Amino acid sequence: MLNLWLSIKVFIKGMIMGVVNVFPISSGTISLVLGVFERFVNSIKALTYKNFRYLRKGHFREFARRTDLKFLATILLGILAGMLLTAIFLKQTLKSYEVYTWSFFIGLILASVVYVMKMIEKVNARNILLLLAGFAISFLLSIKSNPYSNDNFFYLFLCGIIGATGMVVPGVSGSHLMLLMGNYELIVTEAIPAMTHIETIGRGFSILFPFALGAVVSIVSFSYLLSWLMRDYRNATLSVLAGFMLGSLPVVYPWKTPSEDMMNYVFHLPEMNLEFLVSVVMAALGAFTVYVLEVMAKHTARKQAERLTSSSHSH
Repeated sequence: MLNLWLSIKVFIKGMIMGVVNVFPISSGTISLVLGVFERFVNSIKALTYKNFRYLRKGHFREFARRTDLKFLATILLGILAGMLLTAIFLKQTLKSYEVYTWSFFIGLILASVVYVMKMIEKVNARNILLLLAGFAISFLLSIKSNPYSNDNFFYLFLCGIIGATGMVVPGVSGSHLMLLMGNYELIVTEAIPAMTHIETIGRGFSILFPFALGAVVSIVSFSYLLSWLMRDYRNATLSVLAGFMLGSLPVVYPWKTPSEDMMNYVFHLPEMNLEFLVSVVMAALGAFTVYVLEVMAKHTARKQAERLTSSSHSH
Protein backbone atom coordinates (compact mmCIF):
# COMPACT_ATOMS: atom_id res chain seq x y z
CA MET A 1 0.00 0.00 0.00
CA LEU A 2 2.88 2.33 0.86
CA ASN A 3 4.58 1.62 -2.50
CA LEU A 4 1.31 2.39 -4.31
CA TRP A 5 0.98 5.73 -2.48
CA LEU A 6 4.59 6.63 -3.32
CA SER A 7 3.95 5.80 -6.99
CA ILE A 8 0.81 7.98 -6.98
CA LYS A 9 2.83 10.86 -5.51
CA VAL A 10 5.50 10.47 -8.21
CA PHE A 11 2.77 10.35 -10.90
CA ILE A 12 1.17 13.55 -9.54
CA LYS A 13 4.56 15.29 -9.49
CA GLY A 14 5.04 14.18 -13.10
CA MET A 15 1.63 15.62 -14.00
CA ILE A 16 2.63 18.97 -12.49
CA MET A 17 5.85 18.90 -14.53
CA GLY A 18 3.80 18.11 -17.64
CA VAL A 19 1.42 21.00 -17.00
CA VAL A 20 4.32 23.42 -16.58
CA ASN A 21 6.11 21.99 -19.62
CA VAL A 22 3.32 23.18 -21.91
CA PHE A 23 3.74 26.78 -20.75
CA PRO A 24 6.81 28.97 -21.49
CA ILE A 25 8.23 28.24 -18.05
CA SER A 26 10.91 25.79 -16.99
CA SER A 27 9.75 22.32 -15.96
CA GLY A 28 13.34 21.85 -14.74
CA THR A 29 12.60 24.53 -12.15
CA ILE A 30 9.38 22.87 -11.01
CA SER A 31 11.14 19.49 -10.73
CA LEU A 32 13.60 21.19 -8.35
CA VAL A 33 10.66 22.52 -6.33
CA LEU A 34 9.06 19.07 -6.22
CA GLY A 35 12.33 17.49 -5.11
CA VAL A 36 12.65 15.08 -8.06
CA PHE A 37 15.14 16.93 -10.32
CA GLU A 38 18.31 15.01 -9.39
CA ARG A 39 16.60 11.62 -9.35
CA PHE A 40 14.96 12.35 -12.72
CA VAL A 41 18.23 13.43 -14.36
CA ASN A 42 20.19 10.54 -12.79
CA SER A 43 17.64 7.96 -13.96
CA ILE A 44 17.90 9.35 -17.50
CA LYS A 45 21.71 9.37 -17.34
CA ALA A 46 21.52 5.69 -16.34
CA LEU A 47 20.03 4.80 -19.76
CA THR A 48 23.44 3.82 -21.07
CA TYR A 49 24.60 1.08 -23.43
CA LYS A 50 26.21 -0.68 -20.47
CA ASN A 51 22.89 -0.90 -18.60
CA PHE A 52 20.92 -1.86 -21.72
CA ARG A 53 23.17 -4.92 -22.00
CA TYR A 54 21.44 -6.29 -18.86
CA LEU A 55 18.12 -5.96 -20.68
CA ARG A 56 19.49 -7.70 -23.77
CA LYS A 57 20.69 -10.60 -21.60
CA GLY A 58 17.24 -10.93 -20.02
CA HIS A 59 18.27 -9.46 -16.64
CA PHE A 60 15.24 -7.15 -16.46
CA ARG A 61 15.31 -6.71 -12.68
CA GLU A 62 18.94 -5.59 -12.73
CA PHE A 63 18.21 -3.19 -15.61
CA ALA A 64 15.20 -1.78 -13.73
CA ARG A 65 17.25 -1.35 -10.54
CA ARG A 66 20.18 0.38 -12.24
CA THR A 67 17.97 2.78 -14.22
CA ASP A 68 15.39 3.43 -11.45
CA LEU A 69 12.90 2.30 -14.10
CA LYS A 70 9.77 2.27 -11.95
CA PHE A 71 10.30 5.90 -10.92
CA LEU A 72 11.21 6.99 -14.46
CA ALA A 73 8.22 5.25 -16.09
CA THR A 74 5.80 6.62 -13.48
CA ILE A 75 7.00 10.22 -13.73
CA LEU A 76 7.05 10.10 -17.56
CA LEU A 77 3.46 8.83 -17.60
CA GLY A 78 2.54 11.70 -15.28
CA ILE A 79 4.31 14.22 -17.54
CA LEU A 80 2.42 12.90 -20.60
CA ALA A 81 -0.93 13.05 -18.77
CA GLY A 82 -0.25 16.61 -17.56
CA MET A 83 0.80 17.77 -21.03
CA LEU A 84 -2.28 16.21 -22.65
CA LEU A 85 -4.77 17.78 -20.23
CA THR A 86 -3.11 21.19 -20.40
CA ALA A 87 -2.78 21.18 -24.19
CA ILE A 88 -6.53 20.54 -24.56
CA PHE A 89 -7.25 23.44 -22.19
CA LEU A 90 -4.71 25.74 -23.87
CA LYS A 91 -6.09 25.08 -27.35
CA GLN A 92 -9.38 26.62 -26.27
CA THR A 93 -7.86 29.54 -24.36
CA LEU A 94 -5.59 30.50 -27.27
CA LYS A 95 -8.62 30.46 -29.55
CA SER A 96 -10.88 32.47 -27.23
CA TYR A 97 -8.41 34.67 -25.29
CA GLU A 98 -5.34 34.96 -27.53
CA VAL A 99 -4.12 38.38 -26.34
CA TYR A 100 -4.56 37.51 -22.66
CA THR A 101 -2.81 34.14 -23.05
CA TRP A 102 0.22 35.67 -24.78
CA SER A 103 0.30 38.44 -22.13
CA PHE A 104 0.42 35.77 -19.42
CA PHE A 105 3.33 34.17 -21.29
CA ILE A 106 5.16 37.54 -21.37
CA GLY A 107 4.98 37.69 -17.57
CA LEU A 108 6.21 34.09 -17.29
CA ILE A 109 9.17 34.78 -19.58
CA LEU A 110 10.24 38.10 -18.03
CA ALA A 111 10.19 36.64 -14.53
CA SER A 112 12.04 33.53 -15.74
CA VAL A 113 14.78 35.75 -17.21
CA VAL A 114 15.14 37.49 -13.84
CA TYR A 115 15.28 34.05 -12.15
CA VAL A 116 18.07 32.86 -14.46
CA MET A 117 20.04 36.12 -14.11
CA LYS A 118 19.89 35.84 -10.32
CA MET A 119 21.56 32.43 -10.66
CA ILE A 120 24.61 34.07 -12.29
CA GLU A 121 27.16 34.34 -9.49
CA LYS A 122 29.75 36.47 -11.28
CA VAL A 123 28.96 39.51 -13.44
CA ASN A 124 31.87 40.48 -15.66
CA ALA A 125 32.48 41.82 -19.18
CA ARG A 126 32.54 38.34 -20.72
CA ASN A 127 29.21 37.28 -19.25
CA ILE A 128 27.59 40.59 -20.22
CA LEU A 129 28.85 40.17 -23.80
CA LEU A 130 27.54 36.59 -23.89
CA LEU A 131 24.15 37.77 -22.61
CA LEU A 132 24.02 40.49 -25.28
CA ALA A 133 25.07 38.00 -27.98
CA GLY A 134 22.34 35.58 -26.93
CA PHE A 135 19.84 38.45 -26.90
CA ALA A 136 20.87 39.72 -30.35
CA ILE A 137 20.67 36.31 -32.04
CA SER A 138 17.33 35.48 -30.44
CA PHE A 139 15.85 38.94 -31.12
CA LEU A 140 16.80 38.87 -34.81
CA LEU A 141 15.17 35.46 -35.17
CA SER A 142 12.10 36.56 -33.20
CA ILE A 143 11.19 39.56 -35.35
CA LYS A 144 11.03 37.40 -38.46
CA SER A 145 7.53 36.32 -39.37
CA ASN A 146 6.87 32.59 -39.20
CA PRO A 147 3.11 32.25 -39.60
CA TYR A 148 3.39 28.72 -40.98
CA SER A 149 4.37 25.79 -38.79
CA ASN A 150 6.77 23.16 -40.14
CA ASP A 151 5.81 19.48 -39.91
CA ASN A 152 8.91 18.17 -41.69
CA PHE A 153 10.13 14.99 -39.89
CA PHE A 154 13.70 16.24 -39.37
CA TYR A 155 12.58 19.70 -38.26
CA LEU A 156 10.22 18.13 -35.71
CA PHE A 157 13.11 15.91 -34.57
CA LEU A 158 15.22 19.08 -34.10
CA CYS A 159 12.33 20.71 -32.21
CA GLY A 160 12.28 17.71 -29.86
CA ILE A 161 16.03 17.98 -29.27
CA ILE A 162 15.81 21.70 -28.47
CA GLY A 163 12.44 21.67 -26.71
CA ALA A 164 13.35 18.90 -24.27
CA THR A 165 16.24 20.91 -22.81
CA GLY A 166 13.75 22.69 -20.56
CA MET A 167 13.16 19.44 -18.69
CA VAL A 168 16.79 19.18 -17.58
CA VAL A 169 17.84 22.86 -17.46
CA PRO A 170 16.30 24.77 -14.54
CA GLY A 171 15.20 28.24 -15.66
CA VAL A 172 14.92 27.36 -19.36
CA SER A 173 11.58 26.61 -21.00
CA GLY A 174 11.27 24.11 -23.82
CA SER A 175 7.88 25.58 -24.80
CA HIS A 176 9.50 29.00 -24.98
CA LEU A 177 12.06 27.63 -27.46
CA MET A 178 9.21 26.02 -29.44
CA LEU A 179 7.59 29.44 -29.75
CA LEU A 180 10.83 30.77 -31.21
CA MET A 181 11.02 27.88 -33.69
CA GLY A 182 7.43 28.45 -34.82
CA ASN A 183 6.11 24.99 -33.91
CA TYR A 184 4.57 25.65 -30.48
CA GLU A 185 0.95 25.70 -31.64
CA LEU A 186 1.47 22.76 -34.05
CA ILE A 187 2.76 20.54 -31.25
CA VAL A 188 0.87 21.83 -28.20
CA THR A 189 -2.54 22.88 -29.50
CA GLU A 190 -2.82 20.64 -32.58
CA ALA A 191 -0.84 17.40 -32.26
CA ILE A 192 -1.35 16.63 -28.55
CA PRO A 193 -5.16 17.18 -28.56
CA ALA A 194 -5.33 15.21 -31.86
CA MET A 195 -4.23 12.11 -29.94
CA THR A 196 -7.56 12.11 -28.07
CA HIS A 197 -9.70 11.50 -31.19
CA ILE A 198 -9.58 8.31 -33.24
CA GLU A 199 -10.02 10.13 -36.56
CA THR A 200 -7.06 12.48 -35.93
CA ILE A 201 -4.73 10.18 -33.97
CA GLY A 202 -2.69 9.41 -37.10
CA ARG A 203 -1.99 13.09 -37.71
CA GLY A 204 -1.08 13.63 -34.05
CA PHE A 205 1.25 10.63 -34.04
CA SER A 206 3.02 11.75 -37.25
CA ILE A 207 3.91 15.04 -35.52
CA LEU A 208 4.63 13.76 -32.02
CA PHE A 209 6.71 10.70 -32.96
CA PRO A 210 9.71 12.59 -34.47
CA PHE A 211 9.35 15.24 -31.74
CA ALA A 212 9.41 12.58 -28.99
CA LEU A 213 12.34 10.85 -30.68
CA GLY A 214 14.33 14.09 -30.63
CA ALA A 215 13.30 14.71 -27.02
CA VAL A 216 14.63 11.31 -25.90
CA VAL A 217 17.94 11.92 -27.70
CA SER A 218 18.13 15.39 -26.15
CA ILE A 219 17.35 14.36 -22.58
CA VAL A 220 19.79 11.44 -22.59
CA SER A 221 22.67 13.32 -24.25
CA PHE A 222 21.98 16.79 -22.83
CA SER A 223 21.97 15.52 -19.25
CA TYR A 224 25.71 14.86 -19.70
CA LEU A 225 26.36 18.08 -21.64
CA LEU A 226 24.45 20.07 -19.02
CA SER A 227 26.46 18.55 -16.19
CA TRP A 228 29.67 19.61 -17.95
CA LEU A 229 28.50 23.11 -18.93
CA MET A 230 26.98 23.91 -15.54
CA ARG A 231 30.05 22.56 -13.76
CA ASP A 232 32.79 24.24 -15.83
CA TYR A 233 30.99 27.18 -17.51
CA ARG A 234 28.01 27.83 -15.25
CA ASN A 235 27.94 31.64 -15.37
CA ALA A 236 28.67 31.83 -19.10
CA THR A 237 25.96 29.25 -19.88
CA LEU A 238 23.37 31.05 -17.76
CA SER A 239 24.30 34.39 -19.37
CA VAL A 240 23.68 33.07 -22.90
CA LEU A 241 20.42 31.44 -21.82
CA ALA A 242 19.15 34.63 -20.15
CA GLY A 243 19.94 36.67 -23.26
CA PHE A 244 18.33 34.09 -25.52
CA MET A 245 15.13 34.07 -23.45
CA LEU A 246 14.94 37.87 -23.27
CA GLY A 247 15.50 38.27 -27.00
CA SER A 248 12.62 35.98 -27.90
CA LEU A 249 9.93 38.19 -26.30
CA PRO A 250 8.75 39.47 -29.72
CA VAL A 251 7.49 35.93 -30.42
CA VAL A 252 4.83 36.24 -27.69
CA TYR A 253 4.11 39.97 -28.15
CA PRO A 254 0.38 39.89 -29.00
CA TRP A 255 0.03 43.18 -30.88
CA LYS A 256 1.71 42.31 -34.17
CA THR A 257 0.78 41.20 -37.68
CA PRO A 258 2.82 39.55 -40.45
CA SER A 259 4.06 41.96 -43.12
CA GLU A 260 2.73 41.78 -46.70
CA ASP A 261 5.67 39.68 -47.86
CA MET A 262 5.18 37.38 -44.81
CA MET A 263 8.89 37.71 -43.99
CA ASN A 264 8.72 40.03 -40.96
CA TYR A 265 6.32 41.15 -38.29
CA VAL A 266 4.77 44.62 -38.09
CA PHE A 267 4.61 45.58 -34.40
CA HIS A 268 2.20 48.20 -33.07
CA LEU A 269 1.38 49.63 -29.66
CA PRO A 270 -1.78 48.41 -27.94
CA GLU A 271 -4.77 50.69 -27.48
CA MET A 272 -5.21 51.98 -23.94
CA ASN A 273 -8.48 50.19 -23.24
CA LEU A 274 -9.89 47.45 -21.01
CA GLU A 275 -8.18 44.73 -23.06
CA PHE A 276 -4.80 46.30 -22.37
CA LEU A 277 -5.50 46.59 -18.63
CA VAL A 278 -6.52 42.93 -18.43
CA SER A 279 -3.38 42.02 -20.42
CA VAL A 280 -1.20 43.84 -17.86
CA VAL A 281 -2.93 41.94 -15.05
CA MET A 282 -2.36 38.64 -16.88
CA ALA A 283 1.35 39.47 -17.38
CA ALA A 284 1.65 40.30 -13.67
CA LEU A 285 -0.05 37.00 -12.83
CA GLY A 286 2.46 35.15 -15.02
CA ALA A 287 5.38 36.87 -13.28
CA PHE A 288 3.86 36.11 -9.87
CA THR A 289 3.59 32.42 -10.82
CA VAL A 290 7.35 32.27 -11.42
CA TYR A 291 8.01 34.16 -8.18
CA VAL A 292 5.95 31.61 -6.22
CA LEU A 293 7.90 28.76 -7.86
CA GLU A 294 11.18 30.48 -6.98
CA VAL A 295 10.16 30.85 -3.32
CA MET A 296 9.10 27.18 -3.26
CA ALA A 297 12.41 26.12 -4.85
CA LYS A 298 14.40 28.03 -2.18
CA HIS A 299 12.27 26.49 0.56
CA THR A 300 12.83 22.99 -0.85
CA ALA A 301 16.59 23.56 -1.16
CA ARG A 302 16.75 24.84 2.43
CA LYS A 303 14.85 21.81 3.73
CA GLN A 304 17.17 19.46 1.83
CA ALA A 305 20.23 21.24 3.24
CA GLU A 306 18.81 20.95 6.77
CA ARG A 307 18.19 17.22 6.29
CA LEU A 308 21.74 16.69 5.02
CA THR A 309 23.15 18.65 7.98
CA SER A 310 21.09 16.72 10.53
CA SER A 311 22.00 13.35 8.97
CA SER A 312 25.73 14.21 8.98
CA HIS A 313 25.52 15.21 12.65
CA SER A 314 23.73 11.97 13.53
CA HIS A 315 26.57 9.97 11.94
